[in-house]
Amino acid sequence: MSHHLQHFEKKKRRITLNGIFYAIISSASFGFSPLFSLGLLAAGLNNFDVLSYRWSIAGLVLVIYALCKKKSLRINSFDEAWKIFLLSFLRALTSVTLLIGYANIASGIASTINFMYPVIVAVCMMFFFGEEKCTVNFVAIILSILGVYLMSAGDGLDVVGGNRALGLSCSLISAFSFAAYYLLMKLTKADKIEVVKFTTWIMVLCGLYFIIGAFVFEGKLTIATGTKTWLYIAGLGLWSTMISNFTGVKAVRRIGPTLTSILGALQPLTAVILGIIFLNEHLGWKSIAGIALILASVILVVTHQKKKSNVGQS
Repeated sequence: MSHHLQHFEKKKRRITLNGIFYAIISSASFGFSPLFSLGLLAAGLNNFDVLSYRWSIAGLVLVIYALCKKKSLRINSFDEAWKIFLLSFLRALTSVTLLIGYANIASGIASTINFMYPVIVAVCMMFFFGEEKCTVNFVAIILSILGVYLMSAGDGLDVVGGNRALGLSCSLISAFSFAAYYLLMKLTKADKIEVVKFTTWIMVLCGLYFIIGAFVFEGKLTIATGTKTWLYIAGLGLWSTMISNFTGVKAVRRIGPTLTSILGALQPLTAVILGIIFLNEHLGWKSIAGIALILASVILVVTHQKKKSNVGQS
């Protein structure tokens, strides 16, 4: 009996370690997106070009993956169709506003503001969906507001040619639209749609929106040339988008959403470190304190949600 128990414990530990590994890969790989995005903007591509390549490449690879695995991509009902369409629109809005944030303020700060979305979800659940108001969530709200205030007042926020007000407001919009994406996914039960089909359609539709946007607003889609540009595109579309999404799903299945969300703090931290090393971004104490407060607020909310769900189950 003890041998079977040992074997079970070993297997459980291995699954947990795998989950932690996937969560680290998921959050760290997403943290590379400002570096690749800004590299493409510097190479002469506009916002629509960058996002067209990002989502189209990721979507194309997922379509090939689905076909190889014989996964059905067929949308079976109008119910599935409108959920996928609505959520793809919110995902696209998150993507474009965050990219504008990267271009106008320090990319690490834009990533950290975007990372506030679990706090926004908690606030919406309390004030609009009748969830019980609690001290932990109020403390988290105050911490995140203080964090944004410190970062907006801090040195190291501005970038050359950037617009501080535009960068901050777009980063906040990206956090709210990402929160809406998660809220509506739960409320509409879209998370019950088969994961490969759902993710593939979200990525393909986002790619399509931005390609249409490129022709409507810019008159054309810029054809990318040069090895360096294509390496950035591959990094953004595959490493920071497809692999990040896929490993995130694998992490949630192995260690649950709580620990995955906490390890998600590596996303803004990766963006901050890469920004300092490669993009000459300098963060003063106010910016660092602001980042720490936002990360603390998110971890507070996520761990509280976990405790609450455990109490509900017992």
